[in-house]
Amino acid sequence: MSSDWAENRPLTGKAAVVTGAGRGIGRSIALALAGAGADLAICSRTRAELEATQEAVADLGVRCFIGVADLSDPKATESVCNEILAEFREVHVLVNNAGAQLETGPVAESDPDRWWKTVEVNVRGPYLVTRFLLPGLADGAKIINLSSGVGLSAGNRNSSYHVAKSGLHMFTESLANELWPRRIDVNNLIPGPVATTNFTREAPGAATPDEVLERFGAETPPNFPPSERLKHPDEIGEFALYLATRPLGGPTGQTYSLARRPL
Repeated sequence: MSSDWAENRPLTGKAAVVTGAGRGIGRSIALALAGAGADLAICSRTRAELEATQEAVADLGVRCFIGVADLSDPKATESVCNEILAEFREVHVLVNNAGAQLETGPVAESDPDRWWKTVEVNVRGPYLVTRFLLPGLADGAKIINLSSGVGLSAGNRNSSYHVAKSGLHMFTESLANELWPRRIDVNNLIPGPVATTNFTREAPGAATPDEVLERFGAETPPNFPPSERLKHPDEIGEFALYLATRPLGGPTGQTYSLARRPL
């Protein structure tokens, strides 16, 4: 994170919720927001990963609440959101980052439960978190939904993820139309290829972002055009922080991309 953000700490006194914050992009976003002074509520299914993120922000002088839940489950999500609002009273930044690709094959060979679970995690999850935090979102709050370029085009495999991210795009735009009277901005953020184990299809924790970057070097990420490059998740954290600190009346209902190709 740049020294300007660390010195100015524009989110001091504000609370930010980041889902899927135990590793990868979500962890980097949480660290960036905390570095800018935000108190955190971080959520995922894995307590040990969240505790590692909590430890990483311990020296930044901010509070960090942990919420362990399957965010595609309505009762569990409502419970953790109520705990967050009891802890912070108001939420100023919500980053819906948690997602998954659980069924990547063609439709004819797909597992129906895994196909639908992909949609639930990527669409129902952000909907539920947003729905249950809406009463506590502050005037002028920011909602950032982590999306993907696959939500803007069809493919010949991985249809559940294409469908899910397409739905998330429309959810973002619908929310922007509903929430502008409260001066709440809602935008999509497309990271492009990022050096995480999600990109390499490895088990979580199998490699750090630096190890993934070293492995690929300057090579073009597989299945991408030569203009594309693999990014460190901290780059996504920087851009999420930029969106989280736009002044009142800034852009809403938009899709921002860090990809290096037309989408």
